[in-house]
Amino acid sequence: MAAGAAGKGMPIRVHPLFLFLVALAVAAGLVWEVIVVFCVVVIHELAHIAVARAFGYRIRELTLLPFGGVAIIEGEPGAWSPGREVWIAAAGPLANGILTGVALVLYSAQIWSEGFAAFFVRVNLTMMLFNLLPALPLDGGRIWRAVSSRTFGYGRAGELAVNSAFWCSGALAALGAGTAIWGAPHVGMWALAGFLAITARQIRREIPYEAARWLYGLKKAPKSEPRAVRPLAVHRHIRAGEIARYFAPEAFHLIAVLDDEGKIIFIIEEQEFLEFLFAPGGFGKAIGEWPGEPPNLSS
Repeated sequence: MAAGAAGKGMPIRVHPLFLFLVALAVAAGLVWEVIVVFCVVVIHELAHIAVARAFGYRIRELTLLPFGGVAIIEGEPGAWSPGREVWIAAAGPLANGILTGVALVLYSAQIWSEGFAAFFVRVNLTMMLFNLLPALPLDGGRIWRAVSSRTFGYGRAGELAVNSAFWCSGALAALGAGTAIWGAPHVGMWALAGFLAITARQIRREIPYEAARWLYGLKKAPKSEPRAVRPLAVHRHIRAGEIARYFAPEAFHLIAVLDDEGKIIFIIEEQEFLEFLFAPGGFGKAIGEWPGEPPNLSS
């Protein structure tokens, strides 16, 4: 489902699982509950979009999920920033926190009934806490990837956040089993566990391509801003694609290539390495296969 006019040309899609859960809720007579949940999800996503646009990003597409959504954000080559990513990702849960506060104020002012306010608060707290789990594609996973990318590298941080999604899925499934054993089965736990496992499996396949796009953007991006130097020591038999997993944002990389005795053979600076990486077959080549005379060859 798409609605281009809703976002100034931005397609808005609804995930099939969202439609499935809506159909179940409507069949159970929970129409107004569905309306509330849909509105909360939209506000959650609009908060992400507002912050992203404030940073100058363009939203290419938005997919609504049962407990949030995924916005495909585009910017200038190499424009991805951990700090900006944290703000964009945190905006959704923050919006849920604000909505919770608004509900409590309206209830205290006797504008909203106790039942409606309690349901509204429960929806927002559930969405906020679930989205803060450190698992991609959730907001918490995006925040964790952004924070850890400076330490582990962009590609490796993404892999860790996806692996965490499987652990979180298992924990939710276990909680669902526990509620069933205690005689109060919580189907929502299993639905969330299944959603996380399915989406994490899909994202795990996409992570290498997403990292490659980021690296290509880094290759094309202007290098005018000061950057901290990030040295990497690698064995000459390690493939360039493996090394690239440890490239971090907002850093200038120097790769020291070592021989079998651990001695430096030569040093490659970032732009030279990226040219080698994106040459035909570069991702699968060992860094020791550097063409021609190695740069900065030691004596």
